[in-house]
This record gives sequence, C-alpha cells and structure tokens, in this order.
Amino acid sequence: MSYPQNPETLVIQNKYYPKGLKEIDIWNYYQSIKNLLLKETLGKSLIVFFATDLNKFIVMRKNKTNGLIRLTPSLYDTVVSGRTISFNNVMNKTSNYGVVDIDTDNFKKAKDLVLELYDIFNKEKYVNNIKIIYTAKDSFHLRIFFGAEYKIDYIKYKLEKTLTTSNLKYAVTVKSKRTKNIPNLDLQRNIYNAGHIALGSLSTDGLKCVEVSIKKLMNFRKEDAKI
Repeated sequence: MSYPQNPETLVIQNKYYPKGLKEIDIWNYYQSIKNLLLKETLGKSLIVFFATDLNKFIVMRKNKTNGLIRLTPSLYDTVVSGRTISFNNVMNKTSNYGVVDIDTDNFKKAKDLVLELYDIFNKEKYVNNIKIIYTAKDSFHLRIFFGAEYKIDYIKYKLEKTLTTSNLKYAVTVKSKRTKNIPNLDLQRNIYNAGHIALGSLSTDGLKCVEVSIKKLMNFRKEDAKI
C-alpha cells in the first residue's frame, strides 16, 4: 500500500488552506472516495499530477513500467499516495459525452454562462443529459451526454455547431485558446488523448471536482469544495 511515508509533510498551502494540506490529508481523502473515483475512471487512462515538493507538481502519463496509468480495485492503493494530487481522465476515441470547458477566471461570469449554455444544450435533440462539473479551479465544465457512444470527432463537431449558431448574452470565443478578458468555450477536451479532470479528483489547489446542480449553482462557492 502507498500509505504516506511522511504523513505530516505539507504538499499544498494556499488561500484555501492557510495551514496547508499534508500527505495524510490527501491519502485520507482519496480513501474516502475510492468507489466514486473508480467508477469515474473506469476504462480510462489517466494523467496524474504528482507533488514533488510544496506546491510543486509534475505531470505523469506513464507508470513506473512505462505503461498507461489506470485505476482498478487491485491497483488503487498502489497508484494513490499522499502525493498523487490530481487525476485527469484521458479521452478515448469514442465517448458517450463531450466536454465544454468554460475558460474564464471570472467566477460570476462563469456561472452566468453555465446557466445560459445549460438552457441552450437542453433544447438540442441529440442531448440526453447535462452535468455541471466544478473543475476545482476557477470555472466549470459542462458534460453533454449523448444517447450512445460516438466518435469523439463527431461529438466535438456537434458541440461546436451548437455553440457557433447560438446567440449568447456575453461576447465569447470558441477557440483552442482564450483571448485576454474574453471567456472562451474550449472544446479541445474532445480530442483523442486530451485530458479533463475526473469527478471527485482534487485539483492542484486542493479543491474537489464536484457536480453542482443547476438549482444550487448561483450560491455555489469555491470554498464549498474544500476537503
């Protein structure tokens, strides 16, 4: 088992955690959500953000034997340690959902855009379900569920068509990168091998990636996602 060798060592310290998060805090959190994270990452390869020092991280796409990183019940306690901070799902060639990444550092504007986009996608016939995912940073992902598995290129095409033919209240872009001070509706998560944060995972800020209901969205605060 990967129980922390130095459980009292700080790995994250910031405005959300002035006293810091220790290796044991990370370990205990991931033990408490084991079933959720296993369900969320089933059949997916992972990108892992690993803490090398306080607030310093490296990105890992391969395990120690140079294979893909995956979570299974038998491997969970081998992969998860007090320094494995964040998990990103890697997009397969096919999927039953796509991701609209609302890229903005204005939290209020991000919420307003979620509300508007939720209403727009909810009217599309191809949409089976919509989940609002707080990314544990500054904004949200919308997971747009289709009725079946499709090639990820087709999913990206459908999402882009909806976004570019809708009249939004705010000036936005639909590009691979954000222009300064303009929210961007990024669809680059919908590419084979691209990553998006796993539900239940922590970010490198130590906040939880959580689903937020449409009814609770406007009252949701980043601090609500502390462990």
